[in-house]
Amino acid sequence: MILLEEISKNFAESLEFKRLFFGRGGAFKGYEFINVDNIEDFIYAEIYKKDEKEEMVIKALKDFCKLHNRTLLIKKRYSNELIGEKIPRYAIENGIKFILNFSKQNIGYFGDIKPAREYIKEISKDKNVLNLFSYTCGFSMYARLGGARKIVNVDINKGVLKTGLKNHQINSIPTNDISFLSYDVLSAFGRLKRKIKADIVIIDPPSMQSSFNIFKHYEKIVSKLPLVLNKNATILAIANHPEFNKEMLKSLF
Repeated sequence: MILLEEISKNFAESLEFKRLFFGRGGAFKGYEFINVDNIEDFIYAEIYKKDEKEEMVIKALKDFCKLHNRTLLIKKRYSNELIGEKIPRYAIENGIKFILNFSKQNIGYFGDIKPAREYIKEISKDKNVLNLFSYTCGFSMYARLGGARKIVNVDINKGVLKTGLKNHQINSIPTNDISFLSYDVLSAFGRLKRKIKADIVIIDPPSMQSSFNIFKHYEKIVSKLPLVLNKNATILAIANHPEFNKEMLKSLF
């Protein structure tokens, strides 16, 4: 089974988060319905839609967990069912902890954006950083660890901002000159221009939510950026939708 081969190849005896199988990426035909990750000492499988191979895959994962002394946790996204006796508390990335919440559709951590977080750490020394659609504020933690002078996190969801603050606290990351603002990004630039002139802006929006549609609203965000930018600012622009490609994103700028 290609899924088991890939998991075995990518697995490492570590508590750090690692993507073991990326079915959703489309590289493994017939397995687009599942992703598998290592989180602490758990194997975590997300099943996005019903598939005839589901039962066979779950059995294979159980066998793998027994072999490697891991606990299996399965989330069926199509029914919001969580299967497992225990859940991990944190995703660990480069030693940094991210609080997890498995009662939500998104658990509080996106491992695939790790290289972008590392990049922000590299360029943040003495910079002002504006983190739009900040979610649980992973970019903020990396920016501060990289020496950022001022950071403004913006997200419409107060709950994820509270988790973002807690993420800083559990990692002993100082929060002086870091703001956690519950604003609707689309209508926030009038207020943000009075709070920051940014050397770095991070735009990492959801693809489709009630308040944001990547196809309709990304261009509006880009058009407002001059209100909050310093000269020679760096913009990290991210799009997470299979039909919103790199060329479409670049064309907005």
